[in-house]
Amino acid sequence: MLIKWAFFFFLFQCAVLAPLTIPYDSLGPLGRFTRYLQENHRTVFHGGYAVTWLIHIGEACLSIWLCNKKGITESKTQLMWFVQTLLFGFASLYFLVVYKPPKKAQ
Repeated sequence: MLIKWAFFFFLFQCAVLAPLTIPYDSLGPLGRFTRYLQENHRTVFHGGYAVTWLIHIGEACLSIWLCNKKGITESKTQLMWFVQTLLFGFASLYFLVVYKPPKKAQ
C-alpha cells in the first residue's frame, strides 16, 4: 500500500515539475487523467502539490514535537523521524503516535 502511495506522489511530483517526462499513454486511465489535470486544471494541480508538501512539512514538525513529548531526545533520532515523516507523511507518523514509552523505574 505504501509503495502505491509513493508511486502516486512521485507521479504527482513529476507531473508538476517535469510534465514532459511522463509516458502518459503507458499509464492507462491514470495517465490520461493526469494529463487532463495537467493541461486543463494547472492552477489547482500545482496548488494541490504545494498543499501536499505543506501538510508533509507540518507532519514532520509534529514528529519533532511528539519525540520531545514521548522522551525521545537524541538529536539524530529526532532528525530521522523528521525526514521519514517528511517523505512518508502519516504512514510514518502513525508509528510515533501509537508509541508508548516505557515507564521509568523509580
